Amino acid sequence: MRVLGAAQAREADARTIAAGTPGIVLMERASEAVARECVRAIGASPLRGERVVVLCGTGNNGGDGFGAARLLRHSPATGEVVVLLVGERGRVSGDAAEMLRRLENEGGTVAEVGGEEGLEPLRGATLVVDALFGTGLSRPVEVTSLPALAFRLAASRRAFVVAVDVPSGLDSGSDRADVPHVRADLTVTFGFPKLAHLLSPAAGSCGRVVVADIGLLSDEGDVHAPEAVTARDVAPFFPRRPAAAHKGTFGTLGIVGGARGMAGAAALAARSAFRCGAGKVVVIAEEASRNAIHALVAEATTSSVLAPSGLTALAVGPGLGTSPASRALLSAALDSALPAVLDADALNLLAGQPELLRGRGGPTVLTPHPGEASRLLGITTAAIVGDVEEAARRLAERSGATVVLKGFRSVLATPEGAVTRILSGNPGMASGGAGDVLTGVVGALLARGLAARDAARAGAFVHGLAGDLACERTGEEALVASDVVEALGEAIRVVCESTRS
Repeated sequence: MRVLGAAQAREADARTIAAGTPGIVLMERASEAVARECVRAIGASPLRGERVVVLCGTGNNGGDGFGAARLLRHSPATGEVVVLLVGERGRVSGDAAEMLRRLENEGGTVAEVGGEEGLEPLRGATLVVDALFGTGLSRPVEVTSLPALAFRLAASRRAFVVAVDVPSGLDSGSDRADVPHVRADLTVTFGFPKLAHLLSPAAGSCGRVVVADIGLLSDEGDVHAPEAVTARDVAPFFPRRPAAAHKGTFGTLGIVGGARGMAGAAALAARSAFRCGAGKVVVIAEEASRNAIHALVAEATTSSVLAPSGLTALAVGPGLGTSPASRALLSAALDSALPAVLDADALNLLAGQPELLRGRGGPTVLTPHPGEASRLLGITTAAIVGDVEEAARRLAERSGATVVLKGFRSVLATPEGAVTRILSGNPGMASGGAGDVLTGVVGALLARGLAARDAARAGAFVHGLAGDLACERTGEEALVASDVVEALGEAIRVVCESTRS
């Protein structure tokens, strides 16, 4: 999906209105999307609904906030809903004024904030809706201003913060974050992702980003616009299952790994593959690890020998090790014509030799973190991190494989040179085992018959989204790989629902 800057976002609004969709209709749709995601967040932790404070500005972003407040007042998930207008009521005009009128006609009250004392409700908020500024902010907010104080108070009590379109204070078309701004747990944006959602450090203040379809028309003529993978992009890869389906319909994944002491890595990959719909999973592991794998994944079978017959894809690397036996397993996997995803020790065994993959008979996906990518390319990790898009592009070109370079807003590159970002994931996923989960997810999708690029896109997005949803329950510090596995089902459901919003 195309990524827009601030001017392009305004043009998309104007284009849609000129084509016949009234602005008030777009605002109602935006309000519905914000309210829906607030209710979802409250569902993950019901105490968040006790005291909702909606911070509204005087522009169209504030109109979205008035509309969301009106809907949240009628939701059984919420208790008290307080609406604060930061600015003068007389400056609210157009569609935003109409949304304010509708809120008040239904019994809602709006408190006009003229000073610090008016922001007092923020101190007791359990959920804050940030609708102060949107994509139209053209200059940084003054550090001593009332909005800047509102930003600080919104975060002071660790209320769950939902930003409307872009966290207030950020420039939607920039990566800049060294200005006063809201740090959101969730951002609901409309039509298309914005550059600030994608580029660090600004993206780090956006939390989970939901791209809600409100019917905006895009300009398809800009072929050079950056791209991001969103829920709507990958939803077609998860169609409803046919009634006559059986386990053979959804493929058999062979997971090659699980050396002594590392059975957990292979087990995480196997659990993830089942959660992403693989019909069968066979773990090819050392004899010493097989009992542990059976105990951790009751649904899987195991073998000590890689026998490609009956398998539809391979996932190679989780806990593989670097012994001669491990190297022999990797060689056998590369010699097969099966689609394969390679990670962890499979990549370490290929250090400095990504070209060895170009002759594979089957489609290949690589999922390195920056350290593994540096070993593959023979350059420093700092060089990888300094230009992740170029590093992913180089690795895809040298290996002939589709590459997911893991990190915050992971980068996907194809051998043809296309590069895109994955609009999901969070820093809490930087813990042991998270990469094994991704390997299992991508492997399952390959086993089900997806092309390498599609399996990589869908797998990386769903993996990141599962991490985001799990993080909303546990917080970043406590998030572990098993939490991500357990959230995969919810992530797929959210992806499928994205086309019906």
